[in-house]
Amino acid sequence: MIGLITGSGFADLPALSSKAVEQVDTPFGSVTVIQARWDGQGEVAFIARHGQDHSIAPHLINYRANISALHAVGVRAIVATAVSGAITSAYAPGQLVLIDDFLNFTTGRSDTFFDTPGSVRHTEMTTAYDPELRALVRTSADLVGVELVDGATYSTFNGPRFESPAEIEMAERAGADLVGMTGYPEVVLARERGLAYCSIAIVSNHAAGKGAELSIPEIMAVIDEASPRVQAVLGATISRYAQLALDPANAELRMVSGDDGAEWDLATPENRPLPATHTPPTRDETTT
Repeated sequence: MIGLITGSGFADLPALSSKAVEQVDTPFGSVTVIQARWDGQGEVAFIARHGQDHSIAPHLINYRANISALHAVGVRAIVATAVSGAITSAYAPGQLVLIDDFLNFTTGRSDTFFDTPGSVRHTEMTTAYDPELRALVRTSADLVGVELVDGATYSTFNGPRFESPAEIEMAERAGADLVGMTGYPEVVLARERGLAYCSIAIVSNHAAGKGAELSIPEIMAVIDEASPRVQAVLGATISRYAQLALDPANAELRMVSGDDGAEWDLATPENRPLPATHTPPTRDETTT
């Protein structure tokens, strides 16, 4: 089963039907998980990251419980959404971006499952955003005609306040393209639990000092405009994932687009092209 974790602007997903609301107990707390079908087809387990009433601040989200709950109900792949600010000029409000790397500037968050004596494990993070799942999302976007910018480094700050211009400058110098408040430690915890994870960024505004300031209503208007496109990509991804689960031998379903546009077969990941690291703009292109 595929899991969805959505953030601001996506707590209500009209395509979900046959909903079953369950309180899933984990060692880290109880989580409300909605199990449903998307448009009556693919099964999905859904968590609204901030709660259905958007009452949980980014730094107070129980990330470990959320990932544990999805794992407990049988989820093996997670597609997340992440409302983001654009740091570099390569990205603009309204764009959808498939994240491929992260930077962490948070403090105080419980960001590992391996923090008890005797449980130490060093988890590989070279491809924290699963290449196969990203390829499936990218191909699904192509199928429904939604433009999805492929590749960006997402930086996470604690929130709930927005970042200062100096903090954004620091993040840019470190290689960040986008900024948000929730991407970390979610991606890391999914990786530690062995779950494929990818995240679609919805660029809602320019980061501090990088463009005109937008009010919260203006930001929400950008998110509302992007919502149908996001939901179209989610729906196509869920449908294709479900079809692959039922018919893993279907060669047509298995074919996805690689980072370089070349097609490859999900059944033979050893033959896929090496992931192409995106090249951020140079400083001469992003500053005046």
